[in-house]
Amino acid sequence: MASKPFDIILIGATGFTGKRAANYLKDNAPNDLNWGIAARNSEKLSAVADKLNLSVDRCFTVDTTDKKQVEAVVKRTKIVITTVGPFSLYGEEVIAACARSGTHYLDITGEVGFIKKMKDRYGDLAEQSGAKLIPFSGFDSIPADLSTLLLSREFDQPEKLNIKAYYSISGGFNGGTIATMLNKFETGEYKEMNDPRLLLHQSDQLIHPPENGHFFGYDKNINRWSSPFIMGAINSKVVYKSASIMRKMRKSYAKSISYSEHSSLGKWYNPLPFLFISLMLFSLTIFGPYKWFRTFLKKIMPAPGEGPSEDQIQNGYFKMKAMANDSQGNHHTLTMSYPGDPGNKSTVFFLCESALCLAESENNITEAKGFLTPATAFGMKLAVRLQQRGLQVMIDPE
Repeated sequence: MASKPFDIILIGATGFTGKRAANYLKDNAPNDLNWGIAARNSEKLSAVADKLNLSVDRCFTVDTTDKKQVEAVVKRTKIVITTVGPFSLYGEEVIAACARSGTHYLDITGEVGFIKKMKDRYGDLAEQSGAKLIPFSGFDSIPADLSTLLLSREFDQPEKLNIKAYYSISGGFNGGTIATMLNKFETGEYKEMNDPRLLLHQSDQLIHPPENGHFFGYDKNINRWSSPFIMGAINSKVVYKSASIMRKMRKSYAKSISYSEHSSLGKWYNPLPFLFISLMLFSLTIFGPYKWFRTFLKKIMPAPGEGPSEDQIQNGYFKMKAMANDSQGNHHTLTMSYPGDPGNKSTVFFLCESALCLAESENNITEAKGFLTPATAFGMKLAVRLQQRGLQVMIDPE
């Protein structure tokens, strides 16, 4: 690591999310942190660099599907951040190069099946080189992952731990996120998402089915209309992976765990948000595998590189209420919130702060190497850091 001149290189700096990440680093990275940006299009990269007042020697042209170009960039830095998705199309060479060179890696993917394949191919190599590979470091899946970590600390390693998280969000659609979702249908990855143990391999962590995990209707737990949260199938698998790794670290959450996510959609007298979201979920589930439906969505939704307006991003928010109970009847509730569109502002906040946390305290976090989750890579250090920088978290007994 000492021979690598850069602390962080951000790949994808000309994309919609990448530009925001580059601006976040400009505003929040310590002055002594040496960071750079990379992208495929050199002209667009130069334009971004000019706005950021970055010198030419901190800019790198790289096609993430070109092995030699990727390796040339990865070997120059201690940490790679990438926002180039869909990651199943543009991420493998970056992960492989980081695993080979011992460079740490963070991304914002929600492509669980893809990450499973990457661990199978490069997990052992990353452990040998010392690389920490930390996918799921955006809105997918830091709120879920850290909430479970924080709630688990309120219990004494129970036989069973049950967690239900309810999300209320406001924001716009990001073209990159839409492209990733559609790619899951095109590649067939969506078929794997029914397996809650998808990321666990041969883990001995027990999982039990959540109660009413696919509930549609009026939920008395929150006295609001509710449906399954669209990211729940992703985030639950990351939570289960963290539970498995924590067990190996002798910091077990529980002998058996269940985790589910739900949308909080309005009070009893206003079922319209519930009806709209339910219709959207049913449409995606039923018609997503069909090419004609994906073609239709591509025409009406933002394209990659496009996203919501600045007003939508700044005025959006996410709020989460997670309820936990164990088999002995103990209950705790966590609330978490952050201002700004979750798929854009929150994601950039989580990603960049995770990278800065790693850059500033590499030797003071877990010694584990290879593929990790945010909770198992950083633990409480990231939870405390995010709260110091604007993430609102409160834990109270029910």
